[in-house]
Amino acid sequence: MKSLLSKICARSGLGAAFVTCALLTACGGGGGDTAIASAGPPAQPVQSTASGYPGEPTSCSVADQRQWLNAYMADQYFWNTNLATPNAAAANQAAYFNSLLFLPTDRYSFSQDTSQFTQFFVEGTRTGFGYVIAFTDASRTRLQIRSVEPAGPAAAAGLKRGDTVLSIDGLGVGSIANGEVRSVNTSGITRTITLENAAGPPRVLTMVSRNFALASVASDKILTAASGAKVGYLEYQEFSPSSVAALGGAFNRFRAAGVSELIVDLRYNNGGSVQVARALASLIGGAALDRQVFAKIRFNSKNAANDFDYLFTASAASLPTAPLEGLTQIVFITSPNTASASELVINALAPFKNVVTIGAATFGKPFGFQPRSACDVTYSAVNFETFNAADFGRYTDGLPATCKVSDDLSKALGDPAERRTAAALEFIQTKACPAVTTAIQNNTVLAQSLRAQSATYSIAEKRWMEPAFGEVTMPGMQAD
Repeated sequence: MKSLLSKICARSGLGAAFVTCALLTACGGGGGDTAIASAGPPAQPVQSTASGYPGEPTSCSVADQRQWLNAYMADQYFWNTNLATPNAAAANQAAYFNSLLFLPTDRYSFSQDTSQFTQFFVEGTRTGFGYVIAFTDASRTRLQIRSVEPAGPAAAAGLKRGDTVLSIDGLGVGSIANGEVRSVNTSGITRTITLENAAGPPRVLTMVSRNFALASVASDKILTAASGAKVGYLEYQEFSPSSVAALGGAFNRFRAAGVSELIVDLRYNNGGSVQVARALASLIGGAALDRQVFAKIRFNSKNAANDFDYLFTASAASLPTAPLEGLTQIVFITSPNTASASELVINALAPFKNVVTIGAATFGKPFGFQPRSACDVTYSAVNFETFNAADFGRYTDGLPATCKVSDDLSKALGDPAERRTAAALEFIQTKACPAVTTAIQNNTVLAQSLRAQSATYSIAEKRWMEPAFGEVTMPGMQAD
């Protein structure tokens, strides 16, 4: 019998051996964690009822699926007393699910094919091209490559962060902005991207979609502060269980190098597994935080008996390596893309460490999912909210940036000259924000734009689409 926590996610949800979930958009899974069984109440036995909940729908007919979903949401949905009147004329199950949500407060819940859920959170792979584009001007006329998955077709074709896009499959920037570029989630589709080339004629790259492994730990480096202090730099993309071994390797290298400062780059990390978030925070926090409160998990009033405190751990059975000791300050690089499990880690460490955030305010998702699958559809409906040991939560406007510093697509992530990385190194040296920072869009405007967009296009959907399909970031997420 799996523990209740083993069904909880902070942006991702995964497989049989390590089913966990995600606070931002989906859920993650991985290897067993003996500490988890005692972290929360035991799982309740699944029993069928007349409505089909909490078991499976009595059948996969439209009527039975909807009856089951209504019962599930009325019991488990965090805002179960604010459910909307369902749209009986909804064209499909996803539309029916969306019609139940408490909008605009709930800009987080979503549903997807179970096969997509499984591919990302169990297999740690995607099918597509592996790049993300962002508009980098307010008028949405300039497109640049924001990030590229190292093992994807786009990287193999030579696409790089900072490349300026002129067209995709013959469609110009205006057409791309209007969403006319085809989304791809199958193998064997050819795509051409035309890039600006200051040295001569435009450059044309051709790539073919395929399945590829995601690189959650995109890079780790040892940087040097002006004082000579060794600084560990971790570029972390999603809290997936498949990343745990790589996290262990990175922290082993940090320890061997004698790092005394740490920069964790979460600017593009939309979240993932709560278990993995606890593991990362515990690796950072050190043995002194063992058994301290990592997060207080709170369900709706109907399920308040299931509330519990999830604790930091130093257990060798729960972590891929020993925690890094002696860190009194942690610098996080953040943006409006930083969400869910990323925010959970930052908030969890704040009562115990000097937490510094460089970049822009985060997305604002202090909630989590317990994904539930039925009839080949996985529903990630918000089930709980989280608070840290100091009872701070409900940061729906995001966690503010200590130092507001704009993104810098001209440099690779982790380059000491990249604007946000340089600002982090300067803060480590001077304990102050840079005297001059590049102007960035007002964080309040960004947050408002995100909330307006998410009624029909949630950050959850955005994260699922970006690395696989090569989509454009939605308005408000660009040029932060």
